[in-house]
Amino acid sequence: MSETFNTTNDLTIEFSDEYKWYTVYEFGVFPRSSVLAGQTMKTHRGSFDTVEEAQTAYPHATVGYRDPHNTFNHLPDYEMSAHEEELYWNGADY
Repeated sequence: MSETFNTTNDLTIEFSDEYKWYTVYEFGVFPRSSVLAGQTMKTHRGSFDTVEEAQTAYPHATVGYRDPHNTFNHLPDYEMSAHEEELYWNGADY
């Protein structure tokens, strides 16, 4: 089952200084299977030459940059063996 994102908080139209186009991003939440589980997921939905084209395709989107503020400080700071990873992610009772 997929979610429909149609509110102004779920879509943004952002200008890329590097590529000189507008990109639409959809926001959601990373699934439990991800190392970023529970954090904000920012997904590319399309690129457009003008903001007007992007707004026509995604009329509920907000124009402006939005940072997902993902963090990685919950991850270990060293390379683990496969066994250590299993213990880390699945708990000591694995």
